[in-house]
Amino acid sequence: MTRRNFLAFAAAGAGTLLAARHGLAQAPAFPSKTVRFIVALGPGSGADTGTRFVAERFGKITGQSAIVENRPGGDGVIAMQSLLGAPADGHTLMYLTPSPMVLTPLLNPATPYDPLRDVRPIAYIARSQAVMVTGANSRFRSFAEVIAEAKDKPGTVRMSNYGHHYRIGGLQLQQVTGAKFIHVPYKGAAQANNDVIAGDIDVAITDTGGAMPLIEAGRLRPLAQTGPNRHAFLPNVPTIQELGVPYELIVWTGFGVSAKTPEPLAQKLEELLIEILKSPEYKAYNEKQGGADIIAGSGAQLKALIVAETQRYRELARTTPLADK
Repeated sequence: MTRRNFLAFAAAGAGTLLAARHGLAQAPAFPSKTVRFIVALGPGSGADTGTRFVAERFGKITGQSAIVENRPGGDGVIAMQSLLGAPADGHTLMYLTPSPMVLTPLLNPATPYDPLRDVRPIAYIARSQAVMVTGANSRFRSFAEVIAEAKDKPGTVRMSNYGHHYRIGGLQLQQVTGAKFIHVPYKGAAQANNDVIAGDIDVAITDTGGAMPLIEAGRLRPLAQTGPNRHAFLPNVPTIQELGVPYELIVWTGFGVSAKTPEPLAQKLEELLIEILKSPEYKAYNEKQGGADIIAGSGAQLKALIVAETQRYRELARTTPLADK
């Protein structure tokens, strides 16, 4: 071997060792194909629009295309089956909410998955509240009017809901007020809100982010908020607690992958998503769309929340019916 060839060989070997020390040697590119973000609700919901924003940013950061697939129905079961049926290679994620991760398994013993066993949470997005709305031409001008009619004329006020979380929220409102609604289930917020606007449904407890454009356009009238404090975007709309009713409904959100996903890939996804959630661009988007409290937390934080929420609802079920009888 000539001196020139030896030096070239030595330099190449040193480069390989340096790359190995930094975990770069022979490391396959990730993501290496289109990434799917599954949403258990239809288009038009805050979950849908928020996930589309994240997917777009994810694509810019990674250089790979990222798409959103809406898989509504089955209270999250259809979406979850799509996630768990895909290759566990980090290229399929799901938008997580209380319905598929806590309530569906509690309410349906035949649920074909165990969220704590089968899902690896990778990012805790945010906490938000809901808003009770009615149509712009509705006979109802206030929350008190809704409750009064639903108490005086049980079963005449129609309330839309989608997913177990909002459905149970409506049932809990019945329990604390003595009202009785006709609960009409939907697969997502868009059609539910449209039917409220049309007057086919009287009221809805719905996602604030998804409702805000319709409220601002004068198509929906907000009556009350479900959080402990007034939302910054709805400063003139009282909370239900302010109106003397001991009621609160908070929605948390996150992302997850199959628990079979190799941990290095799950950790990489966690880093990418938290980077997006902490970005100025996401903050600006959030302020325009729904003003939720951004958490941008780790998968471990989200898992701890899911465990706590599961226990909370188990205890709640002992005193409150979690299904309409």
